[in-house]
Amino acid sequence: MDGGRCSARVLVFVWLLSVSASSAFSETAGEARFFADCPARRYVQLHNERNPWDLHALLYSGLGVSELEILRTVDWLVDLPLPGAPLHPFQRMRQAIRSGYNRVHRRWRSILHVGEFVDALQLAELSFGDATATYSVATGSPTGPGSGMIVRVHRLIDWGQHVVGDVNRVCGRPFGLQQGLVPWAWPGRAVDGMQWGLVKTFSVVSVAAARALEQTLTVSEMAAESVVNVGYHRPHQEETVFFRVPMDAYRAHELWILEHRQHLVIATAEELRASTHARLAHRRRSVRPSEWSPVDQWPAGQDVVLMTTVSVAARAPTSLKAYVVPAAWVVNDDETR
Repeated sequence: MDGGRCSARVLVFVWLLSVSASSAFSETAGEARFFADCPARRYVQLHNERNPWDLHALLYSGLGVSELEILRTVDWLVDLPLPGAPLHPFQRMRQAIRSGYNRVHRRWRSILHVGEFVDALQLAELSFGDATATYSVATGSPTGPGSGMIVRVHRLIDWGQHVVGDVNRVCGRPFGLQQGLVPWAWPGRAVDGMQWGLVKTFSVVSVAAARALEQTLTVSEMAAESVVNVGYHRPHQEETVFFRVPMDAYRAHELWILEHRQHLVIATAEELRASTHARLAHRRRSVRPSEWSPVDQWPAGQDVVLMTTVSVAARAPTSLKAYVVPAAWVVNDDETR
């Protein structure tokens, strides 16, 4: 039970820190005035997938363009300036050739082999980069990212096996060998194994090369980003935390406050609204012991505002963290509780 309460308190404190350390997207007029004199510099982020000039975006765009099929692109370029229905001249020519071939009486296996050879070349699928996203071999297993050329090699090997098998059977007939002049089972299995190894090896190498290239780009962007942002510090508006503490609570935590006095600004809300973060926290002089507890001269009912950094606030007692408030509750002229 105590562990659950502790976790809940930690979550609440993290949320309070997030709302107290205001960002530029939700700043109020009072916050803008209070932090106006603080040095600010935009963090340069080199890796941004929404930016078309990002290295990863350029890589993926290049791969996308490389997968455009040449004949489809030419058809699109031909139809682009012409009004009316698209002509698709190369697509229609390919369909006409295929239709004519399908009407041919394919009694001779040589005619079948010609069609198989043309299919193996995959001329219609030829792309600028000769790359495809996925491909399934005869066994049905996906090979992952690969090149269209490996697909053509795979099919041409199949075509070669079929041609050699037919020639082998024809040569075996004069000798009464129905299975062919040379038993083809073992050579065929050897070729199939070579095909499987070729496709799998190409797949593994392709995936490894793609990942290595992506990791190289990521490391390059991170290194360049570190160089570009040398000396960068988060805006003070995102690093500043405010505590608004009643006087009795202040007295209860005064020991911790005095121990960290050099890292705290102790003031009233009115004093903060009349000043800026730069005046109060930049190049601060060391606080003399006589100034450690300025609240002794304050009215009894006056709230105490503590201003510090996120790192110091994280070390505060749990009971004190309950008094973290958003910056707007302190520095806004039209205070809202």
